[in-house]
Amino acid sequence: MRVINDEGKTISCKEVKSLNAISEERIRILKFLGKQPAYAVEVAKEIGLPVQTTYYHIRVLEQAGLIGFVDYEEKNGGVAKRYATRSQSFALIIDDKGWKESTLPTKNIPNLLVPFVSHGFFDGLMVVGSPDPHGKHRARASELGMLELAMLIGGYAAPVFPIYKLDTQINEGDKGKNLILAGGPKVNTLVAEVNDKLPIKYARDYSEVYSTLTSKAYSGNIGIVELIKSPFAKGKYVLVVGGLNQHGTRAAVLALVKNIGEFENEDRIARVVEGFDEDGDGRVDVVEFLE
Repeated sequence: MRVINDEGKTISCKEVKSLNAISEERIRILKFLGKQPAYAVEVAKEIGLPVQTTYYHIRVLEQAGLIGFVDYEEKNGGVAKRYATRSQSFALIIDDKGWKESTLPTKNIPNLLVPFVSHGFFDGLMVVGSPDPHGKHRARASELGMLELAMLIGGYAAPVFPIYKLDTQINEGDKGKNLILAGGPKVNTLVAEVNDKLPIKYARDYSEVYSTLTSKAYSGNIGIVELIKSPFAKGKYVLVVGGLNQHGTRAAVLALVKNIGEFENEDRIARVVEGFDEDGDGRVDVVEFLE
């Protein structure tokens, strides 16, 4: 078989099954963590090893750079670390001069999604508004369009559960993650929390969108797509995909799903879009970029 590196070059290789003899337990740990990130206790239970022995193998694998720390959770007064593999596969290259140019297509992660993909897994949390009346406006959310965005992300990253939470379920620990916020500030209270940090923000009691970049105001079926540094946690990001109404939010989602290339090579990701229903079925199907 052949392997391909980040530069698009390939090299021939053979699978040497005898390498498993180095440490069967560590190979099993790698295979398990390659499917989903997990805590040491979960790994021990899965492969049938004592917890302390599992911790030892995990430390060895981490020191070798084969697995890495993903996040942590406070449990019973202590801190439990979750680990994932650094890659979906590993190879031993004997002759580094054997690399050749490859004609195989490679799938690059769009710049907009880079903060949310780590070691091939989704690194973040999607936050949608609760369907029950909540918040200052007692609004109900219905962000089914986010399913399409989830499918887009799934093309670049394997899921790590939970993938999403309702805005009413978010705690301080959740805010420390990379966040994708769906909907407007009336239906998603977390969007209301970050609104003042957005270069394109909701204004006039959330009845219009105002851009501090162009000093323009927008109303109607308007959607916004913005990526900012998280105001909750250093080194994390917040992606806001929302609108003035459900049609605006769908327009924002379609802008990403159908036109992800529009967000490449931009120093600042802050776009305003408008949705149109061209076929008259009551659903937005065409998106126009306003800024």
